Amino acid sequence: MRRIFFNILKTLDPEVAHNLTINVLKLPNPFIESNNDFPILSNDINGLSFKNPIGMAAGFDKNAEVINSLFNLGFGFTECGTVTPRPQFGNVKPRVFRLASDKAIINRLGFNNNGIEKFLTNMSKSNKNGVLGANIGPNKDTENFVDDYINLYTKVVDYSDYVTVNVSSPNTKNLREIQEHDTLNTLLSELSQLRENMKTQKKIILKIDPDSTKQHYSMILNLVQKYKIDGIIATNTTISRPQDLMDEYKDEEGGISGQPLKELSNKVLSFLSKETNGELLLIGVGGISNAKDVYTKIKLGASLVQLYTALTFNGPQMINKIKKELSLLLQSDGYKSISDAVGIIHS
Repeated sequence: MRRIFFNILKTLDPEVAHNLTINVLKLPNPFIESNNDFPILSNDINGLSFKNPIGMAAGFDKNAEVINSLFNLGFGFTECGTVTPRPQFGNVKPRVFRLASDKAIINRLGFNNNGIEKFLTNMSKSNKNGVLGANIGPNKDTENFVDDYINLYTKVVDYSDYVTVNVSSPNTKNLREIQEHDTLNTLLSELSQLRENMKTQKKIILKIDPDSTKQHYSMILNLVQKYKIDGIIATNTTISRPQDLMDEYKDEEGGISGQPLKELSNKVLSFLSKETNGELLLIGVGGISNAKDVYTKIKLGASLVQLYTALTFNGPQMINKIKKELSLLLQSDGYKSISDAVGIIHS
């Protein structure tokens, strides 16, 4: 029955399929299988305990509606959002394109979500059977993007284990300009000061793009260190287009995720790991479809990984498959804990 449902999803418009999946996951349904975790995959990072390093990336559960179901599928952590202060429709449809022959998705959604109030109501219902993150971003018509981040941080901090500051989506006009030095300096300075003055101090993670230069990433790392930001997610979707894309939708505008992003995101991850000598939490995202992909990111310096696009092609059963095969890869290389393999390529 699960296979039939998944095959039906692949015939539908991608956004329709996504919405249907969310609604099914809200039900006590037969598609959630029992999951097994392996001690070798568990890790304590910056005071947070992860059963395994596999996380659901932001963009799937935009409104924090299916947190419990995602943990039941076997994820070690999940990141909800991106959420904005006010409800937002996003960009004009169609805005999601499935590139089946390239194992990729192009989206130009534009932070479509139901707003922070519904987001918090949904988060409060979670049983938090894992580490929970909130991904925040500004409304596209706001006068000051920085104000939106500050406003959102104060609201989500009591409901999440960490907060991701999304400054890298290519689908909100001028958003990536926040990554320029002066604006990013202002944003991280205000967030850091705000956190210091709060009774509850949660982790702050910065999500960056894969399309910048090494000099730009070095600048970001300097600011991350200066303001004691806890980690970086590498990376968001890319606006670049590999020459070997085959699908008819390859020239659609938006950010591309999935297999075409893997090499690019790995290069950014590797650079960040070498530059920080393994002293900064890095979360690897982009092009993960199996345990070997996860293991590569771990060895390049990621303590954690996130995925999303591959689920649309492989189905949710891939989570437990990855965990089992990743544990075997670690054991075959003689590791007793996944933490021992983080960044091993650079050691």
